[in-house]
Amino acid sequence: MAIGDIIVGLDIGASKVCSLVGQVNKFNEVEVIGYGMASNTSVKKGKIIYPGEAAKAVRQAVLSAEDISGLAINSAYVNCKGCNVRTERITLTANPISVNDGLTVQDMDNLFDKFQMSVMLEKGEQIIDILPIEYIVNGKKYNQDPLGAFCREFEATADVMIAKGDYLDAILETFNIANLKLDGIICETIATSNIIVIPEEKKAGVLLVDVGAGHTDISVYKDMQLQFYDTIPVGGDHITNDISLTLKISQDEANKIKRQYNLALQAMIKNNHEVRLTTVSDPDFPNVVRCSDIVEIIEARVKEIFHIIRKIIVENKLESKIECMVLTGQGLSNIVGVEELAMLILKQNQVRICLPKLVNTIKPQHTTVFGMVRYIASLGGSKHVNSEVEIVTDPQMKDRLLDVMDIAKSKLRHIFGKNNRRKNKEEF
Repeated sequence: MAIGDIIVGLDIGASKVCSLVGQVNKFNEVEVIGYGMASNTSVKKGKIIYPGEAAKAVRQAVLSAEDISGLAINSAYVNCKGCNVRTERITLTANPISVNDGLTVQDMDNLFDKFQMSVMLEKGEQIIDILPIEYIVNGKKYNQDPLGAFCREFEATADVMIAKGDYLDAILETFNIANLKLDGIICETIATSNIIVIPEEKKAGVLLVDVGAGHTDISVYKDMQLQFYDTIPVGGDHITNDISLTLKISQDEANKIKRQYNLALQAMIKNNHEVRLTTVSDPDFPNVVRCSDIVEIIEARVKEIFHIIRKIIVENKLESKIECMVLTGQGLSNIVGVEELAMLILKQNQVRICLPKLVNTIKPQHTTVFGMVRYIASLGGSKHVNSEVEIVTDPQMKDRLLDVMDIAKSKLRHIFGKNNRRKNKEEF
């Protein structure tokens, strides 16, 4: 990336669409110059069900980012969740262009081309990323590009990330309706982990659980590499829905109650007082409940989410790769007691809750999209990472400037006229 390059990211989630415009500064860091957010109800279970509705939310989020950045946005990168991605781990051998020059950047580019040609894509699928695992050169292992190493042949292992066809179709339709070009697709866990997880955790082995409104992303990193990635269709909105159905109240009141009594363990209740409900739909149902009744509903759903995650870990034999856990996302991380339940159900001694407040971003909701933009900016070897943007002049500002100029001209004419009249009078 060069200084001044601009990248636009879009995070299309179950409850919102977040946009962010980042610009690379002279320190090769990303500065946020625009952002936006809009409500979204077009995503169900991690998939875009209504592209038209998604496009409206995208346009609204993009317009907000345009207003702040002063740019017209014509293209963007978008996130992709685990349920829309499949991964193939491939090992292959390659030969350098010249055995006397050592491995070069061109050799690495040729290697990535070879990885792409080694994958059998199903109808509509597309490779969205290639994540190197290790290189073996002359019997020595490298975790990073072995540039400069001399060899006649080398071996490489990488995970090829492939977006599924139905997801691509929905994204392309959404972007077409929103009048945007698609720059690329970023695997969501890659973006989030760059912000949330510290290198020591990635090396030792970490379970990253990102709970959103309608889904939960599960990732496992070990030795700095992504070992597992999946999405389950359960999130924070399911807790709200449980409260609404059980207590027979509106979604709005259920959401307020969840935020007010945000406990995941009944044992943490200090005062089991009465709570009066205002939107009970069943006249035979009591409109007064105990605090413990609400917490019991929250606790049951949180336990279910963690039990599902535990089952996935066991089925995929991931226990030995996990030394700690990081929990993030707006769905669960604000609820008191989830840390204790995670330790109990997921058998983890180290559980860290992370709600980052990013520099230059307004809300934690922009964590994923900021991670996307920063990840793209780090791909220095990529041929094209810029988004298409244009500098625009605010028409209102232009009108104000013209008004000021007209006033100035009028005053000048008045002054010149006055001087001319004075001059003529003196001559007379």
